[in-house]
Amino acid sequence: MDDKVMMLMGAAAGVTLAGRGLRPVAKLAIRGAVAAAAATEGARRGLGDLYAEAKAEQRGAVTTAAAASAPRTSA
Repeated sequence: MDDKVMMLMGAAAGVTLAGRGLRPVAKLAIRGAVAAAAATEGARRGLGDLYAEAKAEQRGAVTTAAAASAPRTSA
């Protein structure tokens, strides 16, 4: 994702240098790229949290199942 953002920023810089009248268009493109990167990062963090939660629940279920199937000894 970072490479695409950098290419977009480079293209926007080239457009800006080519014609000052296109500066607002380039600025809008950069804002869009920054917003997209932020949204993607937020989604990635959310998925990471869900993954960690599911893994912890799975670990708990495996531990509970192992404890239930373990042979019991009388004391």
